[in-house]
Amino acid sequence: MTPLPASAPVDGGPGTVPVSRVPLGPRFVARSGRPQGWSPAHRVLGPELDDTLHRVADERGTDRRAVAAVLLLDRYALRLAAPVLAAFHELDVLLDARPEVVSLGPDPHAPGWLALAAPGRPARGDRAALRASLLDGALLPLAEELAVRTRAGRRTLRAAVAHAVALSTLHLSWRRPRPDALVGQTRALLHDAGLAGLVVVGAVRVDGTDWMSVRRRACCLAFRTTSAAGRYCGACPVRPAAAVESDLADAARSFRARAAPDPLPTAPDPLSNPLSNPPGSTP
Repeated sequence: MTPLPASAPVDGGPGTVPVSRVPLGPRFVARSGRPQGWSPAHRVLGPELDDTLHRVADERGTDRRAVAAVLLLDRYALRLAAPVLAAFHELDVLLDARPEVVSLGPDPHAPGWLALAAPGRPARGDRAALRASLLDGALLPLAEELAVRTRAGRRTLRAAVAHAVALSTLHLSWRRPRPDALVGQTRALLHDAGLAGLVVVGAVRVDGTDWMSVRRRACCLAFRTTSAAGRYCGACPVRPAAAVESDLADAARSFRARAAPDPLPTAPDPLSNPLSNPPGSTP
């Protein structure tokens, strides 16, 4: 695939959508405007959806359109939800996530693959407006279209959306003084959108501190592919719940260690993401 131009910022800065006062890592990067040569999301995920599904199926190694549908939605939902949720929770800004104002770059594996043309507006903590933009206006209609087009299970598709919301918020929550600070808000957003119960959102106790935790209740179906990418993600419901919790605890300790002040003065580096991209789910 063609890489992004060298001028594309990797972690915030000019040409990207402001989502925080500090760099949050590549998963939260979204370009601003309508970059030349990029494809409108409403076209890629609308009239060209069959071609898009074919490319995903070929890339991931599956001949099942339903599997390709879930993997496509999983990728798109994670890449769209992260900057939108960051802007909402970090800056109290509501970004327009509708496909009519979203463009997609040539390389879905690159940071900044997605661009938002419409400027944000003050969110004022309006959870209903966030749901209307990100879920009702973007991800849930796509889930329904994929269900109709490919006969993929609606529960599985909607669970991919729920997981994207929960995992993106986990990465934001872990950066707070209370690493479980966004558990309640995440549960409320998912409940309001009719997605409650499709993903487990809670907290894991690590050395006396509660850290937000996420576990899928429906599989992304990556295990049905033949690609070299991981076939089981860290939050996979096929794995024992105790194993998922143990991995989360290890990730929390690692994140805490990286976040600790360096005893020697060094140039500031943005914290890396607390959890790696779930194999089989993300670019």
